[in-house]
Amino acid sequence: MIILPAEFKYQKYAREKIVRLKRTGLLSVPGSGKTRPIIDALVELGIIVPHAPTEGRYPFGPVLIACSGPAIATWLRQLPEWTNDPQLADDITIVRGNKHKRMIMWGGAEGSNWGIYLINYSIFLRDYAAIKPIPWVAVIADEYHKCMRRKKKNKTYAAFQQMTRHTEVLVLASGSSLRKDPSSMFTLFQLVKPKLFRSYWKFVESYCITQEGHFGREILGPKNVTQFKKIVDRYLAYIPKEVVADQLPKGRRMPLVVEMTRTQAKIYRELSEDMIAWLESGELIIAPNVLTKILRLRQLLCCPRILDESLDMGGGFEAISDKLEEDPHCVIFVPFRPAAEYVRNELLHRGHKHVYMIRGGIGYLEQQWEINCFRQLRGIIVCTIAYAESFDLETCKTSYFLGYDYSLDINEQAEGRTRRAISLHDYVTWHYIKYLGTIDEHFLRVLDTDATNVNRVLTRPKELIAALKGEIIE
Repeated sequence: MIILPAEFKYQKYAREKIVRLKRTGLLSVPGSGKTRPIIDALVELGIIVPHAPTEGRYPFGPVLIACSGPAIATWLRQLPEWTNDPQLADDITIVRGNKHKRMIMWGGAEGSNWGIYLINYSIFLRDYAAIKPIPWVAVIADEYHKCMRRKKKNKTYAAFQQMTRHTEVLVLASGSSLRKDPSSMFTLFQLVKPKLFRSYWKFVESYCITQEGHFGREILGPKNVTQFKKIVDRYLAYIPKEVVADQLPKGRRMPLVVEMTRTQAKIYRELSEDMIAWLESGELIIAPNVLTKILRLRQLLCCPRILDESLDMGGGFEAISDKLEEDPHCVIFVPFRPAAEYVRNELLHRGHKHVYMIRGGIGYLEQQWEINCFRQLRGIIVCTIAYAESFDLETCKTSYFLGYDYSLDINEQAEGRTRRAISLHDYVTWHYIKYLGTIDEHFLRVLDTDATNVNRVLTRPKELIAALKGEIIE
């Protein structure tokens, strides 16, 4: 039998909190290892009994794990690993395929009343009618914020709320539960304690500064921060980032100031001023409204070829290309799916041999193949920011953001792919492309304000941080 490494003090705290509360959220920074305490808690609660005969491994019923697509491979690997039971892999059913195949799988779950079922949120919503009647003894929602963090009850959240109302064990895990202010955590509280947290606006008025704006009530930032911290620590397993800092490499955000190419600058100026730009090819780019103009400008700064294939790759790409000689093993994050393919193809065209790409729409087997090649051959991987969750890119220390998402937490999730507990470096660097005098500066200011608000809510006393790290303050 393989001897598992000792759990960190904060992982022990998270496991004990899950065992005690049974319905809770597990919040910790990306890369800190959230899956282990969840799996350990399921074992301690007797929901999973490793090394038992097949019929006795799930004495109370089946387990459902819902997650984003990139996380499927992680759960598939870590369930046998952290239970130290390789045979557990045979009990995991990844529900996928056409509707007929999926209905057969759900029928097996309802009939056998055992095993672990692993799905993404898209399948959960499509198959909800078949999933709901199954007597799940435990439901895990990994990175729940991807589809269950809206003011209004979207379909996925409403279905999840109905299905888990009477589930004994419910764990919602996230590495980025707080997007801008406490309002983003209402759905989490309502799911784990539905009788205590019912009204969204009552919750918002209690913990957020609001004002009436042109389009209705606007949230400006957090208030009653001390009280909000108390309810977080009471009902959730929250691990401050300072606690896990010793287990992760240091992270450095570095702006990389670049200049636009001549064509790129011309189109940017015309779109900004006139909302219309003529290309040398004779094609016309039109932004009919302000929102479209903002999108077009962001696409232009990321990769001009998104707007027209006749255009160049832009100043940001050229700056990254020049730096690849310094460190050819790196990640390039892009906010738009078309940009991922253009960047990969251009790098291959320029002679880089080991260039890989992962983005939404690929399967978990393709994801693992691309990542494994990237690791083993020390190549370059291009990844969309929104896809960057629940996988490890720990072999490299350099990342480039060729544009960024307007949500702080999504960028931080992407940063967390290289900043892992298993990372091979003392520090990792995230280079953010920055064009002076453009919309980039506005987005970076907004992200900086969001970071300030989030830090106010998430900071904790030194004594608590020391306790979770297993240290003593004299």
